[in-house]
Amino acid sequence: MERIVDKVIALACCVPALALAGTGFAATGALLAAVTCAFLAELLPERARIALAALYCVLACVLPAGSVFTAPAAYDLARVSPAASFAAAAPTTMALLTGAVDPGAGACGLLACAIVVTLSLRTESTLRARSQTLLRADELRERELALEAKNRELLNAQDYEVRLATLNERARIAREIHDNVGHLLTRATVQVEAFRVVHTGEPVERDLAAVADTLHEALDEIRASVHNLRDDASDLSVQVRAVVERACAGTGISSSVNVEAGEAPAPVASCLTAVVREAVSNVLRHSNANRVAVELVEHPGLWRLTIVDNGTGTAPDDTAGGMGLASMEERVRALGGTFHAGPGQHGGWTVFASIPRPERRPA
Repeated sequence: MERIVDKVIALACCVPALALAGTGFAATGALLAAVTCAFLAELLPERARIALAALYCVLACVLPAGSVFTAPAAYDLARVSPAASFAAAAPTTMALLTGAVDPGAGACGLLACAIVVTLSLRTESTLRARSQTLLRADELRERELALEAKNRELLNAQDYEVRLATLNERARIAREIHDNVGHLLTRATVQVEAFRVVHTGEPVERDLAAVADTLHEALDEIRASVHNLRDDASDLSVQVRAVVERACAGTGISSSVNVEAGEAPAPVASCLTAVVREAVSNVLRHSNANRVAVELVEHPGLWRLTIVDNGTGTAPDDTAGGMGLASMEERVRALGGTFHAGPGQHGGWTVFASIPRPERRPA
């Protein structure tokens, strides 16, 4: 838009030269040709624009009437370099020296060239500065988005570490309760039952029976608490990431894990982590892959697991004679799910499993 305005100004600067040169057919035709070249140049690529401006300057040398209207051509040539704009002033200078045009018209033409060259240089500088500003703004935005992504990764990693530490601590507490408190309550229960046998028929037997019932109830509560702690540790995001990280550590295989799932019932979590463990193990043992991607997504009706590598796509069971694929399929189908393993569409090997939610599981 700035260049269009500049060229309108350039053509306005040609009006005094037209008035001094006369409104004959040659002068009017030359001005129309200058107008056509000026605005047609905005639709052409740079080389064609320069060639069009140079062509008008050549014609102005042949037709002196057009030499006073070279200001638009000078504008386009100045966009290449200030020195190139002198080529637009050459026809006017030559016409003045030979007396082919009115001196006043020639002077107006040279003045118009000087004005439009200044406009061209100013506009080019402004557009260049604007382009650099936009480029820097894009770079800053790109860096900002990269920092935001990095912050999200760090926060996710921090949440993962905190969650993993929390679940490990809960599992440790569950083991401590089961191994220590549970053992002590079991021993106390056995002792009380032994005392009941010893004091059978005595009045104290009734009191010992009450104590035994209380110990049995406490032992049941302890067991329920231990199971609740372990069930709460069935966090798919933490378990799957931990399985993949442990399996790929020190192997040179890069792994990417995308888990969009939270807690799941213990049987589902156990099945999915077992499939991930076996599938990644097959990649390490039977494939020449250097990259494995694990994706676990929780949908409203099911859990969907996909493991993809970039190896040769050879079936692990065919090469090793093992039962890994059969075991994975049995685990998944036992929960009413579907399982598939085979070469991927883009090479490598793909393992797919889906397990429906318990309330949607077929009978």
